[in-house]
Amino acid sequence: MIRSNRTPFLFYLIAVILGSLLPLAFAPFTYGWLAIPLMLGLSWLWLSPYTHHPGRLGFVFGLGYFGFGLHWVYISLYAFGDAPLYFAIAANILLVTVMACFPMLCGWLLGKLSARTSAFRALLIPLLWSISELGRAYFLSGFPWLSIGYTQTQGIFNGLAPLGGVFSIGFVLVLIVSLIAYAWFKHRLAPAIFALALIGIALATRLLEFTTPTGTPLSVALVQGNVAQSQKFDPEHQWANLEQYIELSAPRDEAVIVWPETAIAFMESDLQDTTLAQLDEQFMRTGQTLVTGIPSGDLAERIYYNAVITLGSGEGRFYKHHLLPFGEYLPLRPVFAFFDDFVDIPYSDFTRGDAKQTPITTNGIPAGVSICFEAAFGRDIRQALPQAQYLINVSNDSWFKDSIAADQHLQMNQMRAQEMGREIARATNDGITAVINTQGAIRARLPRFQPAVLSEAVQPYTGLTPYAQFGNQIVFAVLALYAMMLGFFYITHFRYGKNDARALSSSFD
Repeated sequence: MIRSNRTPFLFYLIAVILGSLLPLAFAPFTYGWLAIPLMLGLSWLWLSPYTHHPGRLGFVFGLGYFGFGLHWVYISLYAFGDAPLYFAIAANILLVTVMACFPMLCGWLLGKLSARTSAFRALLIPLLWSISELGRAYFLSGFPWLSIGYTQTQGIFNGLAPLGGVFSIGFVLVLIVSLIAYAWFKHRLAPAIFALALIGIALATRLLEFTTPTGTPLSVALVQGNVAQSQKFDPEHQWANLEQYIELSAPRDEAVIVWPETAIAFMESDLQDTTLAQLDEQFMRTGQTLVTGIPSGDLAERIYYNAVITLGSGEGRFYKHHLLPFGEYLPLRPVFAFFDDFVDIPYSDFTRGDAKQTPITTNGIPAGVSICFEAAFGRDIRQALPQAQYLINVSNDSWFKDSIAADQHLQMNQMRAQEMGREIARATNDGITAVINTQGAIRARLPRFQPAVLSEAVQPYTGLTPYAQFGNQIVFAVLALYAMMLGFFYITHFRYGKNDARALSSSFD
């Protein structure tokens, strides 16, 4: 009997279905638990004795995963970047394809390094998956959108966030499901028991607390102007937009008033001695702090920043460090120079701010600031700690229109609150404006696409979570130790070559 060396077509169909359903485990959907059976399904496919091309399975899984989860990218380019529809769609497809290459590489390495149905492959899956997610987080400055750990923002594994961040959650989740899949194939109880023990440990971490409240809550007003993206940088509307923010803020008596990213679309130097000086005097007189986004620098010299400044009783400023590729700067310019021929985005060549900047102070309380895309990177947010006692995020999610992207973006902020043990006050142009507590729960929020003000008390905190102190070094160290353990097991138990699946599996018998 001749055995086929082809992976059954049904497996590819299952893989793309699993990947296509996985975005339902992320915001705005409330099915975070779906990540467990869906990743279990992928692990099952990768462990199956009938799988001969795990890299291809990983690729089609990734096409479904990122195709549905990132389908909104073309909106920014087409609706607001003046790109032709065909170019915007092609760019979206290219991004999805590149992202799908990460699970493809994960599967390809599984096929090269391990035998089908072997315990070694089961233990290798979480290592390679985590490496692929970290690769996405650093490649071309990083695009860690839809990292699997975000599904557990309010899930059973979220207690791991302050310990090792979102990538530690992903590692543990995938380790658990791969052990369960292996137990299924081998009809062994030991790996399933170990997986249940890991679930118990993960649940227990939710009882740990690393930061403590300090002082009295700070009253904060988050102003949502709901300015149409098509009008935001239009000279005919800039003054009217600014006046709207002033009018929404005028009757407020909160200690801190926060306007969104580039709420003031004029260059700071254009208003320094006029409007900004008047606002500074006004808020100084009332004892309030105004925190607002504004472009700052010199357009003529092509040195300008996506900035946040303070007026009134506040001090300090922040220049965005982690710029959005293709939106705020062009990576590998000799390669992607053609991008500027198709897309016209205002202020698309910002200068990068320093990685570590002194937190701003708002009525004497230090606050760490992040701007829009920076919320995707815990390694950047932690730079303001331990000085910062709460966090401010300003954003402009109108680039996404009414897609699911704004909810996914908010979910990243929820994870940052848990990782840092700090509350977050988030002001956006058209939503989602919200206040997030240290457990990542949304304490209050505004409806989208409405000009409104969210008034809420924000509690300052002191102390450091392990992740805030060490960042991604923790997960790097865990993965390195785990890889050394796998290497040891490979050498001592897997001595008959990759086609002998029995050697290491005896460890779980």
